[in-house]
Amino acid sequence: MPNTKIKVLYTIPNFKTAGSQYVVLSLFKHIDTSKFEPYVAVEKFPELKPEIIPEENFLYLPKSGNNFTDLKQIIRILKKKQIKIVHSWDYKSTSIEALGVRLAGCKYLYTKKNDAWSKRWLLKSLISTHIAYDHPEMKTKFFNTFYLRRKISFIPHGVDEKHFHKEKLSQSKNDEIVRLGCVGNINANKNQLFIIKNMKSLPDHIHLYLYGKADENYLADIKAYLSQYQLSNRVHLEGFVANNDLPAILNQLDVFLLASKKEGLPVSILEALACETPVLASDSGGGTAYIASEGDGVLIFETDNDREFLDGISKLYKDEALRNGLGKEGRVLVEKKFTLKMELNTYEKLYQKLVY
Repeated sequence: MPNTKIKVLYTIPNFKTAGSQYVVLSLFKHIDTSKFEPYVAVEKFPELKPEIIPEENFLYLPKSGNNFTDLKQIIRILKKKQIKIVHSWDYKSTSIEALGVRLAGCKYLYTKKNDAWSKRWLLKSLISTHIAYDHPEMKTKFFNTFYLRRKISFIPHGVDEKHFHKEKLSQSKNDEIVRLGCVGNINANKNQLFIIKNMKSLPDHIHLYLYGKADENYLADIKAYLSQYQLSNRVHLEGFVANNDLPAILNQLDVFLLASKKEGLPVSILEALACETPVLASDSGGGTAYIASEGDGVLIFETDNDREFLDGISKLYKDEALRNGLGKEGRVLVEKKFTLKMELNTYEKLYQKLVY
């Protein structure tokens, strides 16, 4: 095998709203630099470049709105930087990036991480060199045709279990309060209003903490609901939380909640489990069910079933021993099946296979 390092370019829409930003940063930070030279490109907000990405490894590829202009820009930069593989974490179905990469003579890999599909996704898939998907149901949902089956790999996400772990709290929690929490963008798909509406049926000592950047219109709906039903003293809007601060947040929670309508394989669930925080989550596309099928730590509900959700909450808040047991089992599950090292090793082998 040649000694030349493989230049890998990770593309992501931005470091402001894109949910995959932490995955991309983890891959960039931990990739084997004796074999690979990583780069990152964004199409918006280049001023938000994380400090761990050196300037010489950071590219800005703004969309002009003209497909021909965008194709020329992609081809020119990839050739100039001698990129071998572009690994896309773009959640959109546009195929311009894929086409530009292939015209530049590079390999194009994208990771399918959401449960959306369309003819545009199919076109992007046809152009791609290879496709990674993050939970088993996607194979039959999206890629169950001969011309796609031969270029797919199942690669579930992993988390850095050294960063996400059980911490000894600096001060004891108020034992009278049971803390439920959500971490993620606050919007209609994440469906936090479903949880908030059910807070009316839960005892006053149960509090909900919401962390994440919010869609302004959806946040206005939440605030109006909290005011109407006098829930503001029990539902706490905590705003954005940096990745470095997440373990401390997750360790404060008694139960982690996810009520999404559509998800791939939710990394937030794995982060909570790594911190020994039990999870109650919607089966929002099959990814949550896949995690639950691999071990313990996760209880599942349907978002059209309030009673199922409330039963799950009731089971958890009333039984501290159950919460602790599920938390410990969740940590074991992450260590066995969902570490960042496992994910990264799989990608590194795939990069080498695609190039050599």
